[in-house]
Amino acid sequence: MTKREIFLTSFQKKLGSEFHGTQNWWTKSLFHFSDILNAISILENASVYSRNRAIELDLMQNDNANNDVIALTSDEHKNYARLYFGPSTPTQKNNEGIKPISEISNEAHCPIPVMFIFDFKKVFMLDGVLFTDGNLATNPNIYDDIQNLEILNFHMIYHRTWFTPEHRNKIINARHSEVLVKDALQLENNLRLIAVRSEAEKETLLHQLSATLKEKYKNKIYVQPQTGIFTNDWLYVDKVSLLNDTIHIKWHKCSNSISCNNQYNLKIVARNEAENIVKTLAKNSWYPKDSTQKINLTEELKNIEFELEIYIDEIKVYVNKFGESIV
Repeated sequence: MTKREIFLTSFQKKLGSEFHGTQNWWTKSLFHFSDILNAISILENASVYSRNRAIELDLMQNDNANNDVIALTSDEHKNYARLYFGPSTPTQKNNEGIKPISEISNEAHCPIPVMFIFDFKKVFMLDGVLFTDGNLATNPNIYDDIQNLEILNFHMIYHRTWFTPEHRNKIINARHSEVLVKDALQLENNLRLIAVRSEAEKETLLHQLSATLKEKYKNKIYVQPQTGIFTNDWLYVDKVSLLNDTIHIKWHKCSNSISCNNQYNLKIVARNEAENIVKTLAKNSWYPKDSTQKINLTEELKNIEFELEIYIDEIKVYVNKFGESIV
């Protein structure tokens, strides 16, 4: 082994011994989250690009970053693909989920988050990797020598419990410590797995990939493989099934501390383009009364294949095919 690999192996073993349960798993990983539209682009291009490179290539389908934070980030650092040491950072909590329009500020909105989870050791084996001890927007220390990993306070970086007001700023900043890879981070050889929030969102992601990519990644996509990856605060589609000509939509409702009543617009579209059949259900000022919503198929859609799309506030939150093709 090279000196670099020997150091990383030793460091990771020591770091893992300091954390247990879910956070032990974090010590082997690095995290990049983005909206599903960007995730599709990442998979199609087999790379997580820097912000500037993604814009240059016209690959950023959903800019889920906070405008104020981006304004404080130097142009030079926009040339790096950015990962976090841990998931569920304050930024992720602020951006993640299908928020009612009234709750979105500074255009920070990642309606359907997809988490790309990379191998800690393999990423740090790459040349030119940088890392910080805080949020890039706060001018943290930036290191280029992996020996300086020993300087970082991982007990603050991985901190996810309550804290006292006097420690707030220091802990929140540490949670945002980043790993920077110039221009692009390739998925090949570096990606461990992809995490999504629900079976429905896994189906939605796979449905929008080419057949080749679907086959390549279907066994790497997991539904919440560990707790703490997502914040799960807002409304999303948990599962969709077709039973006895009835569509069953299981919703993950907003957390108990958040009132979402009548704050969304819903549209459900079932279509069979070959038969020129399109059926639409729309509701304004809506919120699911029950965790499971049931919709009976019309006669035209029975016993044929159709595509089902669900939109919340014009955001496509689910798409997949159902039914049977008539031979």
